[in-house]
Amino acid sequence: MNHVVSRRQSIGFIAAAVGLWLAGAAPSHASTVTANPAGHQSGLTYEWEVQMGDNDSATYAGSVGAKSWAEPGNPGPDLLNPNGRKGWTHISDWTLLNLTSATGPTLVTLTLGRGATGSLFPAFSLYSGVEDVVSDLNSHTFTNIGDTTWQVNAADPPIYEPANITYLSHVANAGGPNGEVEGSGVTSVSDSWVLAPGLYSLVYGGNPGFVPPLGQTGNHAFSATLTTAPVPVPAAAYLFGSGLIGLAGLARRRLSA
Repeated sequence: MNHVVSRRQSIGFIAAAVGLWLAGAAPSHASTVTANPAGHQSGLTYEWEVQMGDNDSATYAGSVGAKSWAEPGNPGPDLLNPNGRKGWTHISDWTLLNLTSATGPTLVTLTLGRGATGSLFPAFSLYSGVEDVVSDLNSHTFTNIGDTTWQVNAADPPIYEPANITYLSHVANAGGPNGEVEGSGVTSVSDSWVLAPGLYSLVYGGNPGFVPPLGQTGNHAFSATLTTAPVPVPAAAYLFGSGLIGLAGLARRRLSA
């Protein structure tokens, strides 16, 4: 009888430990998605705020202009215009990604796909910080690949220079980062980053090829899915695994006794 009790206790303890680990690994789905968030309309006029913690997911949809991420017709870098950038000038879509409630470094994955209408070649950029100061109301011109100044020609000063965000990464599609090349494009793009708790800015848009009519006209729908997962600490993972192995061995010894 004592062996039976010990066996049940050992197996129950292991099951409880595994259950706790699985509960920590499973998505909590506690994210919130807010359209046109209050307090974030004076700078980049964010269309969304997505607040996420550990093990969260969020899916939402909107629409962008066909050339909102890369404008093939804009002046680009050349001998007469070495500082030119083919940034977006049409309807883009900004998301404020709020990771302040994350407990540590977080693995963030974004998948941006074509929505139900249009023929979007989706592309996106990631920045750290939030731009609530420098307004884009009169000039929706902004580079998508890191240089946060955009010039019409070499003699002109930068016409839009956000001061509070820093470029981190981007994913291009059909036309390359500046829309200067042709390409077939894909209907869905994705990337992952390890981000510290804080505020981040994501911009979604269309990335058409250089030669019309490869998706260069009209507004197009998109669907965005964000997921978070905690980055495991190797030492903690090792200790946890060692503990489970030890518990399993203890249970086997008790079962054989």
